[in-house]
Amino acid sequence: MAKNKILRPARLIAAVAVAAALALTGCSSGSAGSGGSAGSSLLTPQKVPSAKSTLTVWSFMPGNFDNGKAAYDKVVAGFEKKYPQVDVKLVSVPYNSYFDQVRNATVARKGPDVITMYGGAQAYSYHNGLQPLQKAMEPDIEKNLEFVKDSYSQDGNLYSIPTGAYAYSLIVNQSLFEKAGIDPQQGLSDWSNLLDTCKTMASKGIQPMASAWKDGFMFETYMYMISSQMMDSPTLTKWINGKLPVDDKIFTAATNYVLQLEKAGCFGTKQNLGLGLNMYDDAFNQFYSGKAAMLASGSLSTAATATKTVPSTTVIRLPQVPESKYTQIADGGGDAGWSVTKWTKQPAAAVAFVNYMAGPEAQKILWDMVQEPPNLKNLQVSGSTPAQDAMLKIIQDPENHTGFMAFPLTVLSVYERNASSLIGGSMSSQTFTAQAQSAWAQTMKQ
Repeated sequence: MAKNKILRPARLIAAVAVAAALALTGCSSGSAGSGGSAGSSLLTPQKVPSAKSTLTVWSFMPGNFDNGKAAYDKVVAGFEKKYPQVDVKLVSVPYNSYFDQVRNATVARKGPDVITMYGGAQAYSYHNGLQPLQKAMEPDIEKNLEFVKDSYSQDGNLYSIPTGAYAYSLIVNQSLFEKAGIDPQQGLSDWSNLLDTCKTMASKGIQPMASAWKDGFMFETYMYMISSQMMDSPTLTKWINGKLPVDDKIFTAATNYVLQLEKAGCFGTKQNLGLGLNMYDDAFNQFYSGKAAMLASGSLSTAATATKTVPSTTVIRLPQVPESKYTQIADGGGDAGWSVTKWTKQPAAAVAFVNYMAGPEAQKILWDMVQEPPNLKNLQVSGSTPAQDAMLKIIQDPENHTGFMAFPLTVLSVYERNASSLIGGSMSSQTFTAQAQSAWAQTMKQ
């Protein structure tokens, strides 16, 4: 069974620690190594020196899948075949400790040459230890790689080259819809019908949406999905550039739409909300065991796992809210990408590795072995189940964009801390938003 791939930036502890790291390290840059220029100058693709070298790579991605180690070992073998002079030391780090270790490496100015990193605000939190990569893509990669624009950070730099793809959607148990007497396509055709669907299911004793609020990640998921619908292209640019505060009407409206779902019974009774006990992963298990009709998720591997225990699984977009700027957009974009550290002594090999990971050979291996969807225009894949095909169709929709990566870590920490109080009714939406805005304003001053 594939592990639950949790698409989210790291927790506040990482953000605070990184801020301390930046204060300690200032704006110093790594020294130049052989085969390319490191430090403040922009990295570009260069010939990898023929001398033997070792490239250390840190990633949490192999741990996201049961077959992850074998898949990433095969990717590394492919790179080493292309560059036999480079020995890649791939270190799989558990997600829960990953960003702490990146923080420690940033303070020490030593460690990996290449790391897995989300783009946007996540990467910017670590930017003092990362090389800008906007000039580092090989021409064919730059031509075909999707979701690059959404991965830029607020200072105008690209610190992580995105690979893989996701789209937040609803994983749907069609059998429970049938039990409720609802056609899922009709019941999820628009926002009003979604609310009515939840009310009907709740009245028949069916849990509409898998629910878990203790850690706040479920709230973040809905915030990503809904706020992206209300961002036109200029607004998305403002958001990515750190110019759109989180008390903007888009985010207050998104918060209120989540509360509409709660009021309609989408998350079940108060006893089923999981306010004090259930964690994000519990929601996945709730769906896998057939106890909920819908699960909000961005991972195709989740749909694949669900099909094993819930054969009627399909994937449907979250309906558009009334204020959506689009007809069928999903918050979708590049998955976790790859970054080069400022202290690397092997910048040419590091850039070559990042380009290889973004290229068709590596992305095809990961699709074949762990069903990680590619984000390349010149690499098309098809699913092995109807649920996978349904989600791939959503992922590949050209209307998609992602606001997910632009959420500052400090804001997400406030969401995580206060989500259960908001959903449970002990905190007003005004207080909830005000605390998030305070964190956003403080972050923008740094």
